[in-house]
Amino acid sequence: MKIVFVAVFDNEGISSNSSQAIGLEQLGHNVIRYNYRIRANKIGPENRDMELVDIVATHHPDLVIFAKTNTINISVFHACKKYSKICYWFPDPLSTFDNDEFLLKTKVSDFFCCDMQKQNVFDYASNLNDKCFKIADGYDPNIEKPRNLKQDIDVSFIGNLYSDRQEKLRYLNRNITVVSNAFGISHSEIVSRSKININFCTANSSSDRTYKILAAGGFYITEDWENRKEYFVDGQDLIICNDIDDLRTKIDYYLSHPDERAKIAKNGQMAVRKFSRHNWAKQIVEIYNTLFLDDNK
Repeated sequence: MKIVFVAVFDNEGISSNSSQAIGLEQLGHNVIRYNYRIRANKIGPENRDMELVDIVATHHPDLVIFAKTNTINISVFHACKKYSKICYWFPDPLSTFDNDEFLLKTKVSDFFCCDMQKQNVFDYASNLNDKCFKIADGYDPNIEKPRNLKQDIDVSFIGNLYSDRQEKLRYLNRNITVVSNAFGISHSEIVSRSKININFCTANSSSDRTYKILAAGGFYITEDWENRKEYFVDGQDLIICNDIDDLRTKIDYYLSHPDERAKIAKNGQMAVRKFSRHNWAKQIVEIYNTLFLDDNK
């Protein structure tokens, strides 16, 4: 199967699209990677859009996967549909998705996929496109894995302090190590160094932080999100906190109960194994085959 993957790629493992492309290649597919941001910086957005359409017209791929692809004109989607089926992959939360640009791209695509933790995005998209699917954004098993490091951090939060997160941490009144620039290997190193990893949800949904922390063997305390029970068990794979007071209580408890932490972290690592980026690639292809295989015969 020939696939044009329009996304952001790197060699450091920061972009999830890189390991998703590798997953597709490991399945035996011919993947043509198109880094839409780099090309826009080099030749400008309009020339980038024309170049992309020309690539699709020249190669006639079975599938074009557009990953978020902000700034790509909707006309590119219409043009590419003349030569290929289109999958629109959107991993971000509803607060980002609810934008005219992304809604139009959802509507015109042959099928739409979002992260399985973004139930509200799925519900919204389903009103625009009758072929919507939930797939785990997942993790890269070559990067997100336990590191043999001393646990010298009691509690960490890996991410940016936007919205009310700063206020929550201030009210929490505990010694929290905030790391806003941990990506790739450094992310898994912070997870391994932390006795407790905490998470705040956005727009009633979680992020790839869940996959990455659990895969790296981290003990994870998080706010709850819609449809979490479908995938992870509270008290077994991770710990759910109801509010900041509950988070404070559970931090204090689990810091003093290392055996329980270790058991839950191990269970979480097992539970997340089926959500690798290789599995993401496999599901994208399975959806394509289910929907369109007859059309390609």
